[in-house]
Amino acid sequence: MRVEVLHRFRVLVDGRFVALPEGSQRLIGCLAVTDRPRPRTTLAGTLWPERSERDAHASLRQALWRLNRHVSGLLEQENQHIGLARGTEVDLHEIYRLSEAVTDSEPRVDRRAVRLLEGDLLPEWSYDWLDGQRESLRQVRLHTLEALARNDLRAGRTATALVAALAAVGLDPLRESAQRIVIAAHLAEGNTSEAVRQYGRFRDLLWVELRLRPSRQLQGMLPQPVG
Repeated sequence: MRVEVLHRFRVLVDGRFVALPEGSQRLIGCLAVTDRPRPRTTLAGTLWPERSERDAHASLRQALWRLNRHVSGLLEQENQHIGLARGTEVDLHEIYRLSEAVTDSEPRVDRRAVRLLEGDLLPEWSYDWLDGQRESLRQVRLHTLEALARNDLRAGRTATALVAALAAVGLDPLRESAQRIVIAAHLAEGNTSEAVRQYGRFRDLLWVELRLRPSRQLQGMLPQPVG
């Protein structure tokens, strides 16, 4: 079984999508994001904060019952704690494993990994409990994309370095560290005009959004002053 919370929510069993009611989706999504069993009381209060304690517990019981009707074996319950069954794949966990890998070694850019790292966390959901998780994950995604890009740039794999660096820029266009990698990759390929255009776009955006100028470090990367 596999749970996907990046780009969109999906549950797959043997590769086949399983449609679930909203309450069951909410329960599975929360457990996938927090990555640990949660007490029933905590889950009920987190997922249905607008309801009384009694009604929230009733909603949790209903979500569990409906989930078991659609797909059994996805959850494990022990000592009033509920969690995903052992062995359930979660795409979000792949990002954390990749983040650890770039810290311990120098893996190459993999297009599937970049696609995974580009995915926002449950973008169609608007629950308060997701806000902190989204920002934490955004930072992990950015640092991992940049690390992958730097690895490939050092190894002379400029094309794939650009793929990862541009993905980081797509997540945060105002992030100068990502812009520096993009510009460095263009310069390594001998594409000075591309580097200058990238710098110009960033310079203009930074001024419009924050009334700031690029750092001297970034300006010094270019072969001639460009403003």
